[in-house]
Amino acid sequence: MPIERRRIIFSHDEVVNAVLGHCRLSGIALPDAEVEGVDIAMDGDCSVQLTFAVESPEQADQVCIDAEAVLNAVIGFCRMRSIPLPRAAAKRLEPMDGELSMVFDMRRKRGSVRKSLAA
Repeated sequence: MPIERRRIIFSHDEVVNAVLGHCRLSGIALPDAEVEGVDIAMDGDCSVQLTFAVESPEQADQVCIDAEAVLNAVIGFCRMRSIPLPRAAAKRLEPMDGELSMVFDMRRKRGSVRKSLAA
């Protein structure tokens, strides 16, 4: 059975925007400061750690988001920007050339490919 694979690659800024939006919608507390760094776990599960430029040492300066939440964040990011996503596809995160990508694997149903007639 053939498999079709598609990929969307996100810049670091897009990942930050996606994660911040997800945190706000999910009620995850964020420091009242600018993001000064992003670390995407490229050798493992594609979790994301944001580092904030906080003024007080008593304030938390990092927010860590697991891979499942990151996947939900980039899916939400795509929906908010009207980027089409295949509904029936299996979705997963993968690193690609230092960036984060979302990969879609779609299996074609048997008989969905037309047979060509010999001329």
